[in-house]
Amino acid sequence: MTECQALLSMTRIFLCLSLAIYPHFAQPNEASNRLYSTLQKNYNKMIRGERDMRKITKLYFTFNLIRITEFDELDGRLSLVGFFALFWIDGRMKWTPAQYNNTNTIIFNEKDVWRPLIFLASPQKEFKRLGNNNFFIRYNASGRAEWYPGDIWASSCTPDVYKYPYDTQSCLVSFAVWGYSSAEVMLKSLDNKVRLHVYSPHGTWDLIDTLVLSNVDTRGLVLMNITLVMERISTFHMINMILPIVFVGLLNILVFLLPAQSGERVGYSITVLLAIAVFQTIASDNLPSVSKPKLSLLCIKLLADLILSALVMTLTIITLYFYHMPESRRVPSCIAAITRFVLCRTCRNKANDTTKDKYDEYIIGNGFGVTESVSDSGHHQTEVTWTDVGKSSDVVFTAFSILTFLGSNVLFMVYIAF
Repeated sequence: MTECQALLSMTRIFLCLSLAIYPHFAQPNEASNRLYSTLQKNYNKMIRGERDMRKITKLYFTFNLIRITEFDELDGRLSLVGFFALFWIDGRMKWTPAQYNNTNTIIFNEKDVWRPLIFLASPQKEFKRLGNNNFFIRYNASGRAEWYPGDIWASSCTPDVYKYPYDTQSCLVSFAVWGYSSAEVMLKSLDNKVRLHVYSPHGTWDLIDTLVLSNVDTRGLVLMNITLVMERISTFHMINMILPIVFVGLLNILVFLLPAQSGERVGYSITVLLAIAVFQTIASDNLPSVSKPKLSLLCIKLLADLILSALVMTLTIITLYFYHMPESRRVPSCIAAITRFVLCRTCRNKANDTTKDKYDEYIIGNGFGVTESVSDSGHHQTEVTWTDVGKSSDVVFTAFSILTFLGSNVLFMVYIAF
């Protein structure tokens, strides 16, 4: 009997200790369940959290950019990864922490409570809602809600490739509060810049500036406007596009240095012309057909190089025409004068023929001789041939090619710089 009493006493002590210890472990979970049930009771997620519907629900937000996934100039698409931080007050989500074992915060699934209906207002293909029912909303005891929805957004952005590949793009990504007017929901940015503390740099674009604003458009939509200013990293395009174009343009000058007798001038000039046409095709494939406000300078330069190359090929044919002109055909006096000027033939003649006299001895009978000096200065003049005309045209057309090459490239660099 004594053993039974001892066992009963130990059982009672164990039960007392269990009842004393259990509330400390079970109470928080039970308090959260009670709090969750209390807050969800008679809760309508379609109604804003204002007790007076005449009041405006104030939404405070920041935008955090994680990375720029892609900027496609051809399709005008900017893809980026990021998340918002939105804060507001829901008057139905208030409680006294002391009544719920000092529970200060509670989490709800976003689909179970009221949240602002926000859509991407500048979509490239489809409207996309902020949040996808997989994020949580945290409330504190004063009813303050914290929501951090994130996603991958594809926004439209018309590129400005005027200074490609040294261009700077400014893209506007807009989000609109749908279904609510500015008298019901108001947006306010906590920071006028995009937060970049988790940002990973892009390999092609440098993010040089950002701007975050909230406003109401003419249609009455409440908007969140995020502006990203990006500068292209042009090293790749410099090596693979700009320098080859410059070197191919330089080859146009060398065509007049080839011997006319080699028969390679026309083939050489056609090859250069085709090379420029290939670069023009490559550039057009990498650039959009629509650009604001102007067409790309690179396309204009390639068109100018193509025209100049075609002109050089025409001039090459003209020089070959001079070289193969029959010598029996007389050179016109005007062309001969230009040829002498270009080849400095007149200068050389004057240098070679200054005060040079020719002496002839005449024998007269009886052994007496008379010597007469005859100066041929002013009587000697080298005749200009068609070969000379071809050589002078090589000099003139080479100078023309150099000037046009330097002019087109200098103008391109000046417009790019300014």
